[in-house]
Amino acid sequence: MRLSWLFTLFALSAQSATLYKVVQADGTVVYTDRPVAGAVPVALPNANTSQSLAPKQVTKPTAPSKPDVNYNISILSPAHEETIRNNQGEVKVSASIEPKAVGLFQLVLNGQVLATGASPQFVVQGVPRGEHQLEVRLVSKSGKILASSPTRVFYLHQASVLNRSG
Repeated sequence: MRLSWLFTLFALSAQSATLYKVVQADGTVVYTDRPVAGAVPVALPNANTSQSLAPKQVTKPTAPSKPDVNYNISILSPAHEETIRNNQGEVKVSASIEPKAVGLFQLVLNGQVLATGASPQFVVQGVPRGEHQLEVRLVSKSGKILASSPTRVFYLHQASVLNRSG
């Protein structure tokens, strides 16, 4: 309670011309804007007043900004609509990028990021039979997608245990 009263006095003192400090007999300090017996004038720094500042005009740097690079990612294999026959569900994916880039490559299978690596070459295990969509992305270290290949469709065939001869 006493603390809020003290802040109120400081706020009022910023508006008045002079602030006085009074030390009472019990040692408590009181600030007032009225001169009383034993009051000592207190000089306040200009930091307690506010001034309207004109906004500074921001200048843009004169150095030319780095131009955006357009990367082109192509999936080399599997070919579009290729049928792969592999009973273990192993698929080898190979892609290329122009111009050469530094970053991470992501393999996206059926809309899910399956693997990330420094090279656009991947070997995926355990892919189930059926139709699949494939994409390779170039990603910056911060996670921003810089480039993406067109979606490639391939089909994985596996021998069925139902079609055994004999």
